[in-house]
Amino acid sequence: MRIDLKEDVVSLTDFARNTKQHAKELTLGGRARILTQNGKASVVVLSLDAFETLAQDAEDYRMDLRLRAAMESYAKGDRGVTEKTVMGRLRKRAKKRRIAR
Repeated sequence: MRIDLKEDVVSLTDFARNTKQHAKELTLGGRARILTQNGKASVVVLSLDAFETLAQDAEDYRMDLRLRAAMESYAKGDRGVTEKTVMGRLRKRAKKRRIAR
């Protein structure tokens, strides 16, 4: 996501005064707005679609890293844990969640 300093950086005051217009532009354009306070960048505002895309990309990247690490471990001879161990861990987590409620 590239930032256009002329269009994407606005003051917090301007954003507050023209919220509807900025929201419309964010939704249509799919770009972020950087809000400044006292001349310094302080907040980034995204449309819901842009946020969901960003969050999904981050999750995909995280899963890619985990998969890559697992494949490297497997290549080194680590064959992981047994099904019994995994199921035991899952049961413990589920039990903790039930107790926490």
